[in-house]
Amino acid sequence: MPNYDILIKSGRIWDGGADENYQSADIAVQGEKIAEIGNLKDATAPLIIDASEKYVTPGFIDITNHSDTHLTIFKYPGLESLILQGVTTIIGGNCGASLAPLGNPDAINAIRKWADPSGTSVNWATMKDYLERAENLQPSINYGTFVGYGTLRRGVIGDDTKLLSQNERERMKFLLKNAVSEGAFGLSLGLSYGHERISTTEEVIDVASVLSETGGIIKLHLRSEGKELIAGVNEAVRLARETGVAVQISHFKSIGKKARPQFKRALELIDRAESSGVPITFDVSPYATTGSLLYLLIPAWARRGGFPDLFRRLDDPAERTRIIAEINAYTLHYDRILITSAKMTNLIGKTLAEIAEHALLKPEEVLLDVVRANEGQVSIIGRTVSQENMRTAVKHTNSIIGSDGEGYSIDESSSGNIVHPRSFGAFAHFWHSFVSEHHVLKPQEAILKMSSGPASVAGIKDRGRLKKGNFADIAIFDPAQFRDSATYKNPYRYAVGMEWVMVNGKVAVEKGKYLGVRAGKIIRRL
Repeated sequence: MPNYDILIKSGRIWDGGADENYQSADIAVQGEKIAEIGNLKDATAPLIIDASEKYVTPGFIDITNHSDTHLTIFKYPGLESLILQGVTTIIGGNCGASLAPLGNPDAINAIRKWADPSGTSVNWATMKDYLERAENLQPSINYGTFVGYGTLRRGVIGDDTKLLSQNERERMKFLLKNAVSEGAFGLSLGLSYGHERISTTEEVIDVASVLSETGGIIKLHLRSEGKELIAGVNEAVRLARETGVAVQISHFKSIGKKARPQFKRALELIDRAESSGVPITFDVSPYATTGSLLYLLIPAWARRGGFPDLFRRLDDPAERTRIIAEINAYTLHYDRILITSAKMTNLIGKTLAEIAEHALLKPEEVLLDVVRANEGQVSIIGRTVSQENMRTAVKHTNSIIGSDGEGYSIDESSSGNIVHPRSFGAFAHFWHSFVSEHHVLKPQEAILKMSSGPASVAGIKDRGRLKKGNFADIAIFDPAQFRDSATYKNPYRYAVGMEWVMVNGKVAVEKGKYLGVRAGKIIRRL
């Protein structure tokens, strides 16, 4: 009679593939791995989980996560808000910013728009050293990272903003090549941000071409998600075509009414590229709101050169007048732009419209004043995404799901900040909204987009499928009860309905409760 560490009995197994028929079977876990799947009626184990009427799936993989660059993985390594959704693996280093490699001390400044690194002991420089430090955190879930283009750039030229010389490009290539050889999953770009926006497409292609030799993907935050969306997607296609490297577009969407009609054409560009052999995929955050930075609503030309140059322009009366004139043309809905974090904490929880009304100022003036007074460090939530476009994106065969959020403990509620509910509910919200309630996707389609889909895109081995020999990252949930509880007014609420979660064969969530078990591994693309 075979004896295993854990037996999962009589579950409805969706293995992460595209098969429409689930398998009613048992799963045996031995050590860190899945030992057997099938009829195991004669097997025994110290822990037997009755999964009758429950879905048993691979643990979910969040390919667009910011727990590292927001430093929450250091503060809350349990990452409870993620694991209680069934997330067992996250990939960080997104949107052009990573915590390694640090070519010089200024490179860490790439994350300053989101978090203050001064309270973190940054005692690493290379990707190898950083990942070893991350292992010491013992996170509850698996963690890997991309290399941020902004981090590389700052590592070579510091806080300067300029076009790179060929010698400087070669130094970036050297840093990138080494980081990928030490386990990074590829290169991420944040081309809408000040220090990267000046980079030409030619420069990016030159540096990213290293990946055609080393392996890895290009993860791209588009240069524009607004009225220049088509140009941004064309750039993504060009990057993939000219480097020969697969491109994954992060949190793909169109922002604002003027950009909404462009979304269908943007998808057609992706389809056309894919049919011609150019590999383009994208992930979607399943919310009609965006979590972003307030200063990104300022015209791109005014942000060129980073915060020092932006502040200089805001202080210049003529430049300020020009900036306001352009913002007026955006037709922003200031009553829908909510401040979620700021140095001036009295602003948190207020919309720009409310602040403007109280100050007896025009909202465009308030936008600039708030950015200036808080040194650019203002996070917002804005209701700017078309539900119809999001539904179209979610159904697309090339889409997967990413949270675009961070992992937290509920203890973060005492900070006074407001986080986007995606950090506590993205995967549960996706399931409830697109499978349980509106039946936009079949169960196997949704599970694939949360598990084997992102594993395949990123090149994650031995995870994302329930298969003998794979790591035992497993989620068990009630399909009718699995849903998000986080709201915009009260985001610090865990998802419900996720009953059991295993990470590398260890039970981390039991009967809906996080056990404090931190069995996550640092995963490397080797």
